Amino acid sequence: MAAASPDYNLQDLVNRDINELIDSAVVEDVLSRDPFIPVPGVLNFRDLGVYGAPHIRRNLVYRSGGLSNLGDQSKAVLAKDLGITLILNLRSETETRMHPEPDIDGIEVVKIPSTEAPQLIKLDDFMGEDGRKGYLKIYAEIMDIHRPSIRRALEHLRDGKGGLLFHCFAGKDRTGVLAAVIMGLAGCSDDQIANDYAMTRVGIEPHREALLGMLMQWNKSWTMETPGMHEFSQIKGANIKAVLEIVQGKYGGMEGYVKKDLGFSDEDIQKIIANLNG
Repeated sequence: MAAASPDYNLQDLVNRDINELIDSAVVEDVLSRDPFIPVPGVLNFRDLGVYGAPHIRRNLVYRSGGLSNLGDQSKAVLAKDLGITLILNLRSETETRMHPEPDIDGIEVVKIPSTEAPQLIKLDDFMGEDGRKGYLKIYAEIMDIHRPSIRRALEHLRDGKGGLLFHCFAGKDRTGVLAAVIMGLAGCSDDQIANDYAMTRVGIEPHREALLGMLMQWNKSWTMETPGMHEFSQIKGANIKAVLEIVQGKYGGMEGYVKKDLGFSDEDIQKIIANLNG
């Protein structure tokens, strides 16, 4: 007889402070269900079509953390079971050099350099208002310097060339911004986009302590007690809504960003949306 699933409230979990442990049995159960897809060796892997429904169809757009630990069985799952034909690596050159992308038969793995190096993170920007100023700054920068990668993802969706997987290191910031662009263009609500983003809080839990330790490596003087660090390390749906506010204020919506900054035509956008809808 199968063991009963542990009792939990998913919304409580995604809202949990990053410094609070989530029970391992609960994490295991959550990661075995939608929107997550359990693929050994992949962190925070999920289907954008779950929270993107009905605007994004299932089994088309996926997001995750790094892929450097994939085994042969997991590679086959991505290529054959999930129908992925393009993997877009949003990580830096240094991250990619330290943890190389996998070679997978049948999948094109692409790394497009950002237009310039990101600015250094200043924790002062995250002090107060739950880090709002800091997130507005870094997410606006991601939308700017990662335009070539964002464009490549949308071209793939426009041309209907199969499943798309995009990822960064943990699947939170750079991945979260691209997910917001795709979901916003498809017509998903702000709440749908925020809910998808916030699921990363549970998705990273198996490696939470290691990922928090990685943040400390960015500046040797930082600790979890450094002012601004608590806000910077959180994963809240309100963070990604900062992107949506930027886009609405500057472009009048995601279509405006895609047309003005990425150079897509109205016809291109209609094709992208039609292919996302299925």
